[in-house]
Amino acid sequence: MSSILEDDKDFDPYPTSSEIEIEQKPIIDKHLNIQPAPITFPKQYKMRIDSMSLPCCDPGPAGLFSLCIGCCILLAADFGLTNSTILLRAPWLFFIPGIAQLTSGILEVFRKNTFGSFAFVIYGALWCGLSWTYLHILYANVEEPHEDLKHFGVICIGYLIFSLILFIASLGINKTFPVILFFISFALLFLILNIFFGVSAIPVAIGLLIVAIFSYYTGFAFLFNQFFMRPVLNTGKPFVDWKKRVKNN
Repeated sequence: MSSILEDDKDFDPYPTSSEIEIEQKPIIDKHLNIQPAPITFPKQYKMRIDSMSLPCCDPGPAGLFSLCIGCCILLAADFGLTNSTILLRAPWLFFIPGIAQLTSGILEVFRKNTFGSFAFVIYGALWCGLSWTYLHILYANVEEPHEDLKHFGVICIGYLIFSLILFIASLGINKTFPVILFFISFALLFLILNIFFGVSAIPVAIGLLIVAIFSYYTGFAFLFNQFFMRPVLNTGKPFVDWKKRVKNN
């Protein structure tokens, strides 16, 4: 203790600004032995820290929930569970899956999520177009709707190709997205067959039912995992590590 006092007897407790860096640092290092420690966070806080650094919250759950509701509206009509006219279905299809997914896709752009923004915007446009097609059939007094819907069948062919490409890409995300996109493709395939060849629409409803179930689960998984800052609902590891495959090639 006496040695410390002897060393500090000439220490000026109020140094000038030019003397601060010269005088204080040796005394702190010599007597207190303070070393700057890196700032570390527990693993369970990593998800919250990553989300706080982004410009907006994750719109994925909203987009997936709206997809689920849109599928439920269509499959209820295909299974004959409801007798509602297209006049009652069209506005709900326009606002819930249509506008909600378009909004989710725009927000994903700010999060720099290429896959999410691409999928939500394109599928949101499909829901909006479907609702307006319903209104066209209703108010244009179309006498042969199957003939007029063939243009919609061509659009579904394009969306089928788009869904298959997204299905391949989603194999590197988790295990639930590939299931959703596979059965979207399944439903689109039988919808095309229904429009051009009059095949039963029951397979379309079955595909939409599976899409609705997995969309609901995946949306809740994203919501709960981010809210509780730890994995609550598991979406599974990706089937394929595309980054590793590309790097090896």
